[in-house]
Formats: sequence, C-alpha cells, structure tokens
Amino acid sequence: MLISLLALSLAAADFETGAVVKSDGQTFHRNTIPQVARLGDGRLFSVWWGIGKGASLGHIYGAFSADAAKTWTAPKRLISDATFISGDPNILVDGNKVWVYSTRVRNPNDIRKAWTMMIHSKDNGATWTEAKEIFIPRQYTPGKQHNAIRLRDGSYAMGISWDLWAEKGMAARTEGEMDLASGLLLSTDGENWTLHGALHAQAEDKIRPSYTNGLCEPSIVQLAGGEILMILRSGGSRHFEARSRDGGVTWSRAVPSSLTGSNTPTALWSSETNPSEILAVWNNNPLNRWPLVTALSSDGGRKWTAPRVLANPGRQASYPGLTQLPDGTFVAVWQENLADGGRDIRWAKFTRDWLVAAK
Repeated sequence: MLISLLALSLAAADFETGAVVKSDGQTFHRNTIPQVARLGDGRLFSVWWGIGKGASLGHIYGAFSADAAKTWTAPKRLISDATFISGDPNILVDGNKVWVYSTRVRNPNDIRKAWTMMIHSKDNGATWTEAKEIFIPRQYTPGKQHNAIRLRDGSYAMGISWDLWAEKGMAARTEGEMDLASGLLLSTDGENWTLHGALHAQAEDKIRPSYTNGLCEPSIVQLAGGEILMILRSGGSRHFEARSRDGGVTWSRAVPSSLTGSNTPTALWSSETNPSEILAVWNNNPLNRWPLVTALSSDGGRKWTAPRVLANPGRQASYPGLTQLPDGTFVAVWQENLADGGRDIRWAKFTRDWLVAAK
C-alpha cells in the first residue's frame, strides 16, 4: 500500500494542471490565444486576448506566477484601444527585458489591414512602455502569436503570416477565403524587424471550407546545430514544415510535416536541459481542435515520441504556448472552450520522464 501511494504521488508530481484565468461570464468571458514565458527573475508570465461577454473589442492581458504556475496574479490589461480590436499576443524575453506584441485590426475586422503593436519592459514586467506600432511591410498580418526567440548569435526571430489577397488590394470575406503566406522577422533590438522568406503551399486535402488556404501561424525553434525549424498551420490533415540553415534569411520549400493536425498551430520548444531535444504541443487530430498533445524529438523534428495527452475535453483545447522552468519541468498553456460559450486559459506542468513514459 505504501509503495502504491508513493507511486501515485510521484505520478501526480510529474503532471499537474490548472487555470491561468477562468471564464467569469463578464470581463473575462472568453480568454483566448495565450502565450507563456519564463522571465529573467524566474517567474512565469502569460499573456492572452480577453473579450467580455457581449463585447466586440478584445484587449491584451497578462498575469504572473511566482510558484511555478500553481497560482497567478490578477489579470492586468497591457494593450488596448477604444476603437480597434487587440488580439493574438506573443512574448519575447531576453534576460530582464520583455516585449509583448499583438495584432490590431478594425472593428469589425475587414481582413484588409492589420497593425502590429508592441510594449516593452526592462524590469521583468514591473513597468511597461506605451504601446507603439512595429512596422511590417505587409497589409494584413495575423499569425505571429507564437513567441519570438533569441537566436544563438544574440539576434531575435519571430514568425509572421500575411494574407495574399490583401497584398493585391482585395479582402477575403471569410477566413476560409484567406490565402496566407508566412516568413520570419529578424531583429537586433526587438523593435525594428526585417522580413525574410515567403513560404506558401496549398494542402491537397483541405478538410473544411472554413479552413484557411496557404500556410500561417508559424512556430519556430533553433536546433542544436543552429538550423531553424518552422512548423506551420495548414487547412489539410497535416502541419507543414520548413528549415533555414542561415539564421532565417532563406528557407527550404515548405512540405507536409510528420505531425497530424488541421487548421491549428503548434508550439515548439528547445529543451534547456537536453539541447539535442525539442518538444511540440499540438492538436493531434485531422478534424477537431482536440486532443491537445505533446511529444519529444531528438532528431530535429523528423520523428517524435508517442504523443501524451495534455487535454481532451471533447471541445476545443488549442493555441498552445510552451516554456521550461529552471528545474527542467515544462509548462504549456492553451485556450479551452466551455459548454456555456466561455473560454479558460489552462496550464499543464510536466516532466520529461512523464512525457516519454510508456503508456
């Protein structure tokens, strides 16, 4: 009996889950598209797009955890506008410096023009600058909600997408009419970015009319040898991938990935404790945005361990973010739909041993 209880205790410590913010049916009715990062002082920082019940505008909120995700501070509004919608946030961390970026669109969204906004902190999020626009030489630019990363040469990299119709002065009427391309933004200061690459491919097996065309919402990771791997959302039954061997300036042709999933993004992370390993979190389902799973690769994302389930509520659990604690434990966040139309931001904390354990 004692042995069994000890085993249960260890299993619980290997995998834990909870909420960053729960739907309250009011100001935080729908909490969506989160990200998470570990700050220079060791705390966790999560951002997301919050929409009140019955509201049309969304705002960017953030919260902090000083106890490895178990509890979170009250949400703080970080980026908002009285007229435009602010959504799709992501984070860049370099030491005590933190940047938060978000996409701003008209209300209602006409899929013609989007602006990227940025705030910056030099003290681990204690104080922030006012929001300012970051110039990107494209018209409608969603799909940069995955965290930017610091490359080994000290520069910064962030994935970006843009709609090809908007570049021609036209607007898609729905998301299913959009035709998206993706590339990589590079910067040395987090404020001035240059765009590289134009990855585009059409899935031969688009699953549903409402799913996007082309490739969007790229996530990136730098592998141990310096190569950058990009995983992209597509409207077919598989994610796509591309690789760069020159720091993100030029890219291989985008091809279907080994990861099953449709019309949803993937989170990537390079393990800080095992440099040859990377992690992915994604929806391992060609039809629905559940279950949300994680797996590990030791060969640069070509082969993956058997997926372990983080969440499988039978409804949407998607848009993951991923980071790592100093002790090597991984922390993922995601949005999860509720039966009443609300949406929580959930988290899971898990060890490498749990991830690779035989099922």
